[in-house]
Amino acid sequence: MCLLLLATQFVSALCQAEPLIDLSSDMEGVSTQAEVRYLEDAKHDYTLEQVRSEPLAAKFAPLPQGKSNFGVSSSDFWLRIDVKNSGNTPLSWYLEAIYPQWDHVSFYMDGAKPLTGGDHVAFAQRAVAAESNLYPVNTPPGVKQRIWVHFSYQLPGLAETQLRLWTPNAFYLHYAKRYFVIGGFVGIGILLVLYNLLIGYSTRMPEYIWYTSYVMAAVMSLITLTGLGYRYLWPSMTWFSDFSPLLFPLLTLLLATQFTRMFLCTRDSRFIDRVLQAVFIAGGLALLCYLFGWRDYALKLVFLCAFLTIFYPLIGLWQYRRGRLDARFYVAGWSVWSLAMLIAMLRNTAVIPSDFATSFAPALGFFIEGVLLSFALADRINRLMNEKETMELMHIEHLEQEQETLERVVLERTAALEQAMRDTEHLARTDALTGALNRRACFESGETEFDRARRYNTPLAVVMIDLDLFKSINDNYGHATGDAVLVAVVETLRGMTRTVDTIGRIGGEEFIVLLPQTSLQDAAALTERYRGAIGQLEVTLDDLAIKVTASFGVACVDVTGETLTQAIGRADAALYRAKSRGRNCIELAEGP
Repeated sequence: MCLLLLATQFVSALCQAEPLIDLSSDMEGVSTQAEVRYLEDAKHDYTLEQVRSEPLAAKFAPLPQGKSNFGVSSSDFWLRIDVKNSGNTPLSWYLEAIYPQWDHVSFYMDGAKPLTGGDHVAFAQRAVAAESNLYPVNTPPGVKQRIWVHFSYQLPGLAETQLRLWTPNAFYLHYAKRYFVIGGFVGIGILLVLYNLLIGYSTRMPEYIWYTSYVMAAVMSLITLTGLGYRYLWPSMTWFSDFSPLLFPLLTLLLATQFTRMFLCTRDSRFIDRVLQAVFIAGGLALLCYLFGWRDYALKLVFLCAFLTIFYPLIGLWQYRRGRLDARFYVAGWSVWSLAMLIAMLRNTAVIPSDFATSFAPALGFFIEGVLLSFALADRINRLMNEKETMELMHIEHLEQEQETLERVVLERTAALEQAMRDTEHLARTDALTGALNRRACFESGETEFDRARRYNTPLAVVMIDLDLFKSINDNYGHATGDAVLVAVVETLRGMTRTVDTIGRIGGEEFIVLLPQTSLQDAAALTERYRGAIGQLEVTLDDLAIKVTASFGVACVDVTGETLTQAIGRADAALYRAKSRGRNCIELAEGP
């Protein structure tokens, strides 16, 4: 019976034995996930004395599946590790709780003063000046030590409990590299903000306002979530250090959503735009939940907003397929962001482990996306400039066409006006019945020919014509027949004259013909031909052939001793002599 009792106690002791972490002088972020034991305190009731004693001491268990991330939780978590310095010299080292957003992180070790950290404690009160919660430990050679770490939130938060072991030199070297990476990200972000602010100022495009605000919010999120904001920007503002890890990521999501609405013009689709507006509503509810102390609901709403942003590339792809070509850079950039956000959500929900790669994947994804979105904006500017140039060319072409049309219309109207003026002038100078020049036009043309004859000393003949017994034709056959006779006479004369000659009607049945460069003898011969042609005319009316004759007076103008009017008077006197001789004959005018 005694042997059985001893065996039972021995097995129990073996079961309670925990693995030791063997300390060394080259520890560079040694993970404790395999050796650490944890205890969850859902009611925030446990004290150090309670967790050190039975029955709670026996409830410490290995991390579930080796994961130190418990997702969003309101519980307290107690972690316990055993370490041993197997060397021959004392070791000074750091125990680091890597997640900086815990409200309170307390370190306990037998024989050492308890140390408290967390973002509800002013930064100046930390044991070591670092963004993460750091606990300095001294371990003599050959000594085993047990350490308890107590994590707690006043309101629900992300329960990441990972612990790492460092030697001081390795820790500071690691954080120097970490600062370099973070500084690179922050520097790139600030450059993107400044560069795009200048472009936005010059272009006045509202998309740049939302883009630069979004990038700045993302930079502040990185500074906040890495603990740098708590260390350098608001070290004594414990309330803001608690609020900022929710505020800046939420602002990033909301500003990214507004940028998406502006850049992709989602107002064209009521459904998509309302989905994006729902992100704003969820963000506003998240802020209200936080202010009312419901941080677990606030975080869930933030996760919901982040989850919805994963699908933004689909919106960009939809717009791209509708013809918005500048959406291609948006799709590429936001696809990278969506992958990074998916990694962050999986890490925050404890689906994947929290390490350097998963911690900085969102930052890397964001800055790749930021550059691609900057390309997208530049591409939009180029597209708008090309469209502007195309519109300007089209406008210029349209103006040229309008100018050509206007010029053509002006030319057509000018030609029409000129033709109308010519027609009017022709009507004003032409006898409406016969088409010959009227009296005024005939005398104007005669004066012109007279001046030319006097200038060049060339002959100018004048022939006066009067139809014989024309009144009897009107009386016997009517005025219409008389008009037909007049037209026939003029047509006969026109067929026998040159283009330089002038035929005019100066009275009812009286006509005049001006013959430039024609002597009296030549004019008399031509007049004889006129007389013969007119005498042969027959104007047919109702089977009646009406004959007509004419009397002629011919004069040659003395361009050096008389006027045209005087010459016409001499020809007219000769005409009357022909009338008195019995008509149908020619009389030459007497000299001046």
